Amino acid sequence: MCGEEWRLTTSETERVNAAVQRLRRAGLRNTAARRGVLDQLAHAVGGRGHLSVSELHHALLARGVVVELSTVHRVLRQLVELGIAHTVPVGRTTTFGLADDIHHHAVCGTCGDMRQLPAEAVAASVAAARAVGIDTDQSGHPNGVVVYGRCVRCRTTDR
Repeated sequence: MCGEEWRLTTSETERVNAAVQRLRRAGLRNTAARRGVLDQLAHAVGGRGHLSVSELHHALLARGVVVELSTVHRVLRQLVELGIAHTVPVGRTTTFGLADDIHHHAVCGTCGDMRQLPAEAVAASVAAARAVGIDTDQSGHPNGVVVYGRCVRCRTTDR
């Protein structure tokens, strides 16, 4: 995959450093905005794992990184184009996460809760897609499968 092995790194610092190295190989500088976005995405892994543009922007401002919303959009677009980040639609919002390991997502369509699923969890579905001519890894970057449903909390509150 682009000559790189996709793997899960063990710390936020390692994840950010690996992403910065990929930025530099692509000829991009490690600006405060890029570093801030990468730091926030790496930190998000402990929670939902993905953030919206608005959540990223607010988190950066809260940390004292003064950056325009349009800059956050531009940085995210660059990160996605380079395969450093990926998107997961949640309702009407697009969320962003680091794409440094192959994983898939389960998303509650009611509240937007998101959980990461290991690659092995949906391997049969990916194989079935390939068998009918749909390659889930066209770009050379790991793309994930998103499974939508309803979480336990939303199912029990509707009763």
